[in-house]
Amino acid sequence: MNATGSEWSGLEIRHLLALVAVVENGTFSAAAEQLGYTQSAVSQQIGILERIVGAPLFERPGGRRPVQLTAAGQMLLTHARVVIARVSAAAADLRALASGEHGELRVGTLPSVGTKILPRLLGTFRAEWPGIQIVLHESRESADLIHAVESGDIDVTFIDIGPYETGLLQVRRLLDDPMVLVAPAGAPEAGRRTVSIDDVAHLPMIGTRNPGCRQIIDNAFRQAAVLPTYVFRSDDTPTIQGLIGSGLAYAVLPLLTVDENDPNVAVIPIRPEPPPRRLGIAWHPDRRPPAAVLPFVGAAAEICRDLREQWSASRAA
Repeated sequence: MNATGSEWSGLEIRHLLALVAVVENGTFSAAAEQLGYTQSAVSQQIGILERIVGAPLFERPGGRRPVQLTAAGQMLLTHARVVIARVSAAAADLRALASGEHGELRVGTLPSVGTKILPRLLGTFRAEWPGIQIVLHESRESADLIHAVESGDIDVTFIDIGPYETGLLQVRRLLDDPMVLVAPAGAPEAGRRTVSIDDVAHLPMIGTRNPGCRQIIDNAFRQAAVLPTYVFRSDDTPTIQGLIGSGLAYAVLPLLTVDENDPNVAVIPIRPEPPPRRLGIAWHPDRRPPAAVLPFVGAAAEICRDLREQWSASRAA
């Protein structure tokens, strides 16, 4: 074998396919039928391959008797099958990537989504799209997440709808998140079915720093006879709920952020209801998104619909 590197640069997949087809079928004519070539075309492919290798690949007994591999042919066949398998795997991976079956989906999320929506959503979505890797980017500011979608840093994001400019993004409304009073479990208000803003305004309050929620809550308290006194503000809802459970104060919070199973607090509807916080999901319609974006949006909408129905049933009980 005296093939040089430059000669091997002329090797093509079709040459290796012809080699494997002849071995599997035993004759050049049967290989040609499998490949959809003429017999002379298969002979030509094998001839080119033998010139590249610099040695005969088959012993040709003539007639209808099956051809036999030479030692060089045996060695090359092993490598040919590996190369063909790798190319087939690459083609399958790229088809899956194009169809959205594999790849990465970069998702922006808010802390409030992390307890009641995101775990169910990821479980449901992974069951349907096991080849998609979800990469999460969390921010407390919807404006930052909107900018990240606009700049292409993430593919889709949860946002608070209302106080933010969404520009060219497409936004789907997911959930109206009602404002509720969270009270210490031992407080007098804990036994009430509902409270009014006037009932709440004179209580010591813990406030959120989230700009969207804060705006809604502040607007609600402007309808009260007096403005509330805030003893503390925090970005962290579990901290706020823990302090309420200790008896320090009360808070008006979006229901989505509240752990309703916490025995140390009571969650009480406000009547008449203040405007809700509106949760949405946004993506850029003019940029070619991963194929998994719209199925992800649909799965999020379904989970939020279930949550809405659960809240409605709870209020009706």
